[in-house]
Amino acid sequence: MKIAITGAAGFIGSQLVEKFHSIGHEVHALSEREIENSRLYCYTVRLPSAEIYSLINNIQPDVFIHAAGKSSVPNSVLNPAADFAAGPPVVFQLLDALRVHSPESTLIFLSSAAVYGNPIVLPIKESSTPQPISPYGHHKRQSELILREFASIYGINCISARIFSAYGNGLRRQLLWDICQKAQHSEKVELMGNGMETRDFIHVNDVVEAINLLIESFPVNEPEVNICSGIPTRISDMAALISASFSHQPQVLFTGIHQPGAPDNWQGDNSWLTRKSFACKVSLDQGVKDYVKWFDSITKGAS
Repeated sequence: MKIAITGAAGFIGSQLVEKFHSIGHEVHALSEREIENSRLYCYTVRLPSAEIYSLINNIQPDVFIHAAGKSSVPNSVLNPAADFAAGPPVVFQLLDALRVHSPESTLIFLSSAAVYGNPIVLPIKESSTPQPISPYGHHKRQSELILREFASIYGINCISARIFSAYGNGLRRQLLWDICQKAQHSEKVELMGNGMETRDFIHVNDVVEAINLLIESFPVNEPEVNICSGIPTRISDMAALISASFSHQPQVLFTGIHQPGAPDNWQGDNSWLTRKSFACKVSLDQGVKDYVKWFDSITKGAS
């Protein structure tokens, strides 16, 4: 199978590249940063770009996974224009290129639980009404609607994978990275919020396996699918796990100040995955320990 992946040098994209190459697929890696890998077909391209039309025409992918784009809610609040430019316009251009040159391809768009905003009912089902509360969430939802447009009018096979709080080795942003950076040289770690907020954490290895399951399950016949563990974890509990992994075990304090665009509670309904006999393999405890070891290895190497 030919699988093209944007954001191939990114956190999730790079893991998808390794996974699909390891199981024998022909992988075409697209990235803004140059990738040197003789095992892959590599392309350096900054999206949106008119070049994507010729690339898709040449590749003729069976599956196109769009894993590129912005990934920060706070940054989207500060700079919504940049977040938008990397979102819906790119998705539209990718789909238009598939429509023109490779209409039999399936597009898997890596969306986000941010489309749900602050849900009224937990766990969150795919049928829950999207109510995003950040520019990031709005732009992900707008992109999902573009997928629905091309699916209904042009018959393009499209799936939005709504990923919840993905973490794991290689993640250099968001909560785990922030805590580790602060804990590295301090006895105290200060975080926004009150610590009672919950997230549905899922390890990147399990995210990759879930995306592979989507491909193995074609046709999916669902416009959106939750990628989550189904388990809510309080931010204070996650912070305590990370702190306990440091030898000096720094104290975690919460400011009580709400972060703009951040939801209060998340817990995803992963019924679609469980019906396919999917179960997360990486426990939160093991995943956090591995992450702290990885963080320690890269920061010691840089010092």
